[in-house]
Amino acid sequence: MDAVCGSEYLKFRAYMFPSKLDIEQVVNHGYCIGCGVCKVADPAIEISLNRYGEYVANLSNSSKNGRRVASQVCPFATNANETELAEEVFDEQMQHEVIGRFSGLFAGYSLNDRESGSSGGVMTYIIKQLLESKKIDYAILARPRIASNARGMEFAFDVVSSELEVTSGATSFYYPVTYSEVLVFIAENPGRYAITGVPCFHKALRLLKRQNPLYRERIQYQLGLVCGQMKSALYFEYLLRRADVPAGKVESACFRRKDLESRADEYFFEATTRGEDKKQVVYRAGNKQIGINWGIGLFKPKACDYCDDVFAETADIAVMDGWLPQYVRDGKGTSLIVVRDRRFLDILSSGRETGGLYLESINTEDIVKSQQGGINHRRKGLAYRLSISKNWMPTKRIRPSSDFPLLFKLEQIIRLAFRKSSRHAMAMQIKIGSRLLIFDILTAWLFIPYHVIQRLKRIIL
Repeated sequence: MDAVCGSEYLKFRAYMFPSKLDIEQVVNHGYCIGCGVCKVADPAIEISLNRYGEYVANLSNSSKNGRRVASQVCPFATNANETELAEEVFDEQMQHEVIGRFSGLFAGYSLNDRESGSSGGVMTYIIKQLLESKKIDYAILARPRIASNARGMEFAFDVVSSELEVTSGATSFYYPVTYSEVLVFIAENPGRYAITGVPCFHKALRLLKRQNPLYRERIQYQLGLVCGQMKSALYFEYLLRRADVPAGKVESACFRRKDLESRADEYFFEATTRGEDKKQVVYRAGNKQIGINWGIGLFKPKACDYCDDVFAETADIAVMDGWLPQYVRDGKGTSLIVVRDRRFLDILSSGRETGGLYLESINTEDIVKSQQGGINHRRKGLAYRLSISKNWMPTKRIRPSSDFPLLFKLEQIIRLAFRKSSRHAMAMQIKIGSRLLIFDILTAWLFIPYHVIQRLKRIIL
């Protein structure tokens, strides 16, 4: 898709939607992803979970000037796009239309961290090396923690300073998180930080570092996770019910438990509780039992349908699953890596030489192929979604277009309906009880046409 001309589109949007500050539009039209960076710009802004289990900003107590400053760091407001931000930081690297700027592309895994990670454990290895070599004082990554909710558990960004703490955050957590608390910690505690996050979160950090020299100095490394979509807290409850976990407290949960004897894309959701006899009880639900095609987008925030950054283009490094035929057969998992900041070339090279990493170079075609589904959704699919939107929408690098086959359009419309209906159906299900009966009934009407479209696509294509 062609990138839209930034200045012309901004003028057009200012003419069409002139009344409110950008962050007000983002929040009022449901595009807030809850990154929490706006709270640094204006502490009067509150970040909290809504009834659908999504972090959103509350602007009620914010002043007009506070909202104006907050608009400058919001990843879905009108400001520099990912291409422009990356050019400011990675000006000498190679450029790819979809991947963004890069210094090197690799596939591999950590020999010691592979089994505990969701793919090849490379992100865990890198953070440990940064701590061990004293390049950073703290790392920020998502970890489970005790909560006051019905399940007694949530997942949140945490500040860690030891290799043991890093291991507890080694796998993927499909649960909403926010930077609002850890950014306060960074401001109050001098030091050098590495911080993990999905693409839109890294964009917000780059915008913050533009405005605030304290964060520009202290956040030394931005570690990107290639993102297909985020999930609301309702997804966690959905998985617990699919695995037949009874109501009550959960002791631990793993969204990506590997089957080392199977393929990398055949993994389990796993949760543990304590029975009446105080013994640990383990519950599992495999991919087929969960019964969801990831691309359908159940429990996905609206913002994810209006994001055009797959590869965390503003992060110093981006790591993803190796969804390629040559790697997916290995159930232990393989990471694909996009290096932008050349400092990571030294870390990876050293790991390969000392035997901590298995690493091989990979080409741009394979990197793109590994995420083709997400790219299609965030390029072609986004172009169509922009063309049918009747209200305010974020400024994107993709031109709105309706020039697509009928089946493709119908698929996009059904995905939008899945996203909306799943949040309402699960909220009602939790209120009523009875496991997933209500949810299944309220979403069943969408599965039939979706499966018909998939079969027709296979026949035609």
